Amino acid sequence: MLILNAYTPFKEIAITVSSLKKLAVLSFFLMLTGMCFSQTASKAKPAPSTTGASAADSAPKAQAKETPKEADDEVIPPAAPNALFPAVVAKVNGKALLGRELEQLVRSQLAQIGSPEWKNLREDYRGQLVLESLESLISSTLLYQKAVESGVKATDAEVQAEIQKVAKTFKSDAEMNLALANQQMDRASLEKGLRQNLVITKFVNENITKKIVVTPEETAKYYTGHPTEFQHPDIVRLSMILIQPAGNTPEQNELAKNRAEALLARIKKGEDFAKLAKENSVDGSASQGGDIGFVSKENLPPEIAEEALSLTVGGVKLVKSSVGYHLLKATEKKREGLSTLDEVRTQLTDFLKDQKRQTELNKLVNQLRNQSKVEILIAAGQPLQP
Repeated sequence: MLILNAYTPFKEIAITVSSLKKLAVLSFFLMLTGMCFSQTASKAKPAPSTTGASAADSAPKAQAKETPKEADDEVIPPAAPNALFPAVVAKVNGKALLGRELEQLVRSQLAQIGSPEWKNLREDYRGQLVLESLESLISSTLLYQKAVESGVKATDAEVQAEIQKVAKTFKSDAEMNLALANQQMDRASLEKGLRQNLVITKFVNENITKKIVVTPEETAKYYTGHPTEFQHPDIVRLSMILIQPAGNTPEQNELAKNRAEALLARIKKGEDFAKLAKENSVDGSASQGGDIGFVSKENLPPEIAEEALSLTVGGVKLVKSSVGYHLLKATEKKREGLSTLDEVRTQLTDFLKDQKRQTELNKLVNQLRNQSKVEILIAAGQPLQP
């Protein structure tokens, strides 16, 4: 997912528009777990928690945990000849974190900037990227271990449902397998990642998210205290369907184009845009019927900015960008001005909830790390293949 400083009712809030980055669909579960622990996930100050006892407070006050039983029998595959990292890059309470897992996350980050060659990156940037990615893996592992210890499980049916969501974005098993291979993954690693993400999500939802409360008074106080953040330029509320080529060949691009044009024809004949978005889009907004909220010209990629702002309400256009084919629909437009509290109340409340959630999550991860044995086995700036 790409974090854009796009228009929101308040300037310092970043919105997530996963389709507007060069990131393969199948790396999404790593991003979901990794992004929870980014120190730069939001520019605004976290709101103080009003949830009473934090999730961190409920973590057991104990010494470092013993090595998980499953770690004793774990078979560690050797690093591939062209791997960036050794087979094991860290250990968390005896659990090995694999170099290939770290490389998957690193490469998914690099995909945002066009997947440059590793050797062409500045050394300081390589070190920062590796360190942040490794910290994300460590944090997600700590959370997963805590969730399992608490009895949280993901059923096979739940995991298969998630796999099917991924599979629906491909035309065939072969196409999906190729995309997995390009991410240095296979179906087993995909299933493992999805299962872990489900477990973490359940645990965080139950122990943190459900306990977060933002009062109307808090929302109003933030609004009145940050008036300049609610000024906006000309904006348009967009819904989007993203169709991405499965690869970089002309044939794959043509298939994606034909599929997008066929969807456009169906929309023009009266089929529901939101329904088609849920069924076909690979964008993170698919579950919301393609709705990505309000955006301004300045905060959209140049390839689609002019087209998006020129749409009339209800109008639909097909636009090509560097990441695929976008079917864009304008559902609302506003001239430059000041958003009212009523207009931004829902999104502002969600933002404040997310800030509290992030604060509590960071507390929990820090507490778990203090109680755990974490061994980092590589130097962040010195990967196996420089």
